[in-house]
Amino acid sequence: MKILISSNFKSHFDTHIDFIEHHWINFFNKKNYNFLLVPNSIKLADKLIRNEKNCGLVILAGGNDLFKKDRLTITRLKVEKKLLNYSLKKKIPVLGVCRGMQLINHFFGGKIDKIKNHMKIKSKIFVKNNFFKKKELSVMCYHNYGIKNSSKAKILKTIAVDKKKNIEMFEHKNKKIIGVMFHPERENNYKKLDLIIKKLINNK
Repeated sequence: MKILISSNFKSHFDTHIDFIEHHWINFFNKKNYNFLLVPNSIKLADKLIRNEKNCGLVILAGGNDLFKKDRLTITRLKVEKKLLNYSLKKKIPVLGVCRGMQLINHFFGGKIDKIKNHMKIKSKIFVKNNFFKKKELSVMCYHNYGIKNSSKAKILKTIAVDKKKNIEMFEHKNKKIIGVMFHPERENNYKKLDLIIKKLINNK
């Protein structure tokens, strides 16, 4: 399966680096998935999307706040919206992780909320349906922004919440789109990530 995944970025001397965490690389390697890293360049992203014929999944990765006013943040937001529009047009499943989940909610008309005590902590989440065949899960969180029920886009359906009712996972009501606020790619056994991707790509 070919996967398109969005780029994180960071400053580097007088320029910047687009990058992907090795958690993702290790996962793709273990599962034998081919992937393309979509750069934070509108022109290059357009060209890549236009020429890509065999994409089976789009991943909107974590990292970087969504609404800073610097040029790179604005460019990444535009690139990821292009990826979402591309996936909707081509009916390609989408997984949004942390920032990617926030982007999906924003794309469909929702908002994000500043929250406390969700950076580098282990959190218990409560699953509202039979998605993982468990009612409670322990996950690692690395975010300063979240989504309250009142801020969620109406087209999205809640799958899991934390103890304060912040939304930790949702899915689109009509499309194959799932967002998770935690990081399943950083878990050694990949069980949650395997299940999420299986549900996305097996029910297109």
